[in-house]
Amino acid sequence: MSSEVAALLFVISLAVTLAASEAMVRGLDRLGARLGFTGALLGLLTALGADAPEIASAVASLQARARDVGLGVVLGSNIFNLAALLGLSAVLAGRVSVRREGLVLDGGVALLATLVAAALLLGALAPVPANILLAVLFIPYVLALGLGPRRLAHLPLPSYPARALALAVSEVTHEAAEDPRVSATAGPLLAAWLIPPALALIVGGSAGMVSAALALAGRWHVPQSLVGALALAGLTSLPNAYAAARLARRGHGAAVVSETLNSNTINLLAGLALPALVYGSPAGHAPLDLAWLLGMTALALLLLARPRGLKRAGGAALIGLYVLFVVVRVGHP
Repeated sequence: MSSEVAALLFVISLAVTLAASEAMVRGLDRLGARLGFTGALLGLLTALGADAPEIASAVASLQARARDVGLGVVLGSNIFNLAALLGLSAVLAGRVSVRREGLVLDGGVALLATLVAAALLLGALAPVPANILLAVLFIPYVLALGLGPRRLAHLPLPSYPARALALAVSEVTHEAAEDPRVSATAGPLLAAWLIPPALALIVGGSAGMVSAALALAGRWHVPQSLVGALALAGLTSLPNAYAAARLARRGHGAAVVSETLNSNTINLLAGLALPALVYGSPAGHAPLDLAWLLGMTALALLLLARPRGLKRAGGAALIGLYVLFVVVRVGHP
C-alpha cells in the first residue's frame, strides 16, 4: 500500500467512523427514550455511542496484533478527554463545576475503574477478576442512573446516602437533557434501526483506520506506540470534545464532568478489560501512559472538588499536562 493510498484510506475511514458514531448516538438516544430511560441513563448511552470509534479502534489493533496501538488508543484517548473535554471546557467557559455528590459518584466510579485497569496492566490482576471487579463497580452505577432520583430517594438506605445519591443523579439527569445529542422525548424510532449498520460501519472504518495508520507508520518510520496514543486517540475523541465545549459554554458543568468520566470508564471497560479476556493479559504494556492517566485523573478530580470547581487556570494546567505528555511520548516512544 503506497503512502498516498494509505493516507486516503485513513481519512475516508476516519470520516466514515465518526459519521457512523454520530448516527449510533442518535439511534441509542431514540431507543433509550422509547424505553423510558432517565436523562442520566440516556447520557450514559450517548457516551457509549460516542466512544465506539475508540473501542473499535482498540479492538481492531489487537486483532492486527498491534497491542501497543490498542492500549495507546484507550489510555491516550482518556488522557485527551481530561485535557480537551474538561480542561478546554473550563478555559472556554471560565469554569466547570458540579455538586460534590455528583463528583463523588461519577469521579469515584471513574477513579476506581482506572485503578482496576492499572492493576490489570501491572499484572496484579488477571483479566477475569479485573472484569468481575469492574462489573461489581459499574452495574450498580448503571442501575442508579436508571432508577432516577425519585426512586433512589425511597430506597431502604440511610437517609444521607439515599439523599446524596438522589442529588447526584438528579443533577446529571437535568443537564444531560441539554446535550444536543440527547433527546428528552422518544421521537421517531427510525434512527434506532440505524444502530446495526452504524455499528458495522464503525467496526469497518476502525479496521481501515488502523490498517492505514500502521502502513503509514511503517513507511514514515513512526513508532506504532505513537499511532495509538496520539493520532488515533485524539482524532476519534474530537466529537466528544466539541460536544463538551458546547455544554460548558451553556453552564452545564455536571453534564461535562459526567460525559468525560463516563467516557473514560467505558473506554477502560470495553476497550481494555473485556478484550483482555480474548487477547490475553496486557500486563507490562504502556506504563508511561498509565502513570500519566492516573496522575491526570487524580488532579482533575482534586481541581473539580474545589469550592468553585475547575477554573480557567486549572483547565489550562490539564491542557499543559497533555501537551507535555505529547512531547514526552514523541521524545521517548
